[in-house]
Amino acid sequence: MTPSSKVLKTIKWIYSPCHRKKKILCVPALFFILTVTMFISLKIDLICPFSFLLFPEMSSSLVPRKSKHFDNICLHPYEKQLSNERIEVNLNVNDLELTAFTGQAENVAIGGAWSPTECWPKYHVNIIIPYRQRQEQLRVFLHYFHRYLPLQQIAYRIIVVEQSAEKEFNRGKLFNVGFVESEKRFPSDCYIFHDVDLIPQSLNNMYACTGMPRHLSSAVDTFNYQLPYCGILGGVVAMRSQHFREVNGYSNMFYGWGGEDDNLYFRVSQAGLNVIRFEPDVAKYKMLRHIKEVPNPARFQIMEMDQGIYSAEGLNNLNYTLLSYELKPLYTRIFVHV
Repeated sequence: MTPSSKVLKTIKWIYSPCHRKKKILCVPALFFILTVTMFISLKIDLICPFSFLLFPEMSSSLVPRKSKHFDNICLHPYEKQLSNERIEVNLNVNDLELTAFTGQAENVAIGGAWSPTECWPKYHVNIIIPYRQRQEQLRVFLHYFHRYLPLQQIAYRIIVVEQSAEKEFNRGKLFNVGFVESEKRFPSDCYIFHDVDLIPQSLNNMYACTGMPRHLSSAVDTFNYQLPYCGILGGVVAMRSQHFREVNGYSNMFYGWGGEDDNLYFRVSQAGLNVIRFEPDVAKYKMLRHIKEVPNPARFQIMEMDQGIYSAEGLNNLNYTLLSYELKPLYTRIFVHV
């Protein structure tokens, strides 16, 4: 729920009993609560922009993977040196172009995994993408990321979790499925939960986890590179596996568009964790064009309901049917019914 909607809810709650009493007695109470509510909302909006970490804090904030390797560690140049270097985004990748690119992509193992061969990477991530009927965007995503991530010298695997057609799309549940299935086959200390339509614009936006959950996509072009509100935790999120378990993953209840990202922010806060965001110049993303989804009209009611049961609703009550598992040339495909 956004700050403005909280204010409106408070006004409605306070004002309704006033019809049954003398309105003059209700005015001071209404004014006081409205003032306090507006102050809290304003305070949140004012504090939020100043909570961004600056790029020089990147190196000390990232958490290396657990390893006994101490020799020949990768330099990870974009972790330490601010760069204006960019990778061109091809927005019209067809099947033939992607097939040709597959043959050119160096050291990308079947299943979409890559790791440097000349040094030992400090960072290893599984990138989970919820997916259904977005072929055009997936081609652009794969073509871009298999050029972008190797430059950061991180070890990674791209995992696409595709939902069957029977029910409305459930983004949060697909993230949970991707986490559980990945932990069975190729576990990682760090997971990045990633929408298929978001493309990072800065190579300094290291795809790695921090000590606290990290909101990578806090500056998206469609929002004029500004954070819409503090309580959003959508788009691209990096979390250490232990933290994802602590918050019990995403809610499984959000079928249709919207709600699961704000609910994740609530879960993170309830677990006593903070959200880390880096300055907009680092966290810039381009959103690929797509048909705008119709918001789920029940999302606010589901959010309110889930806040009372989140500890018992998420990873620990996840149910799904695994339809197929396939190692594609550029990604791992997990096809499920949820």
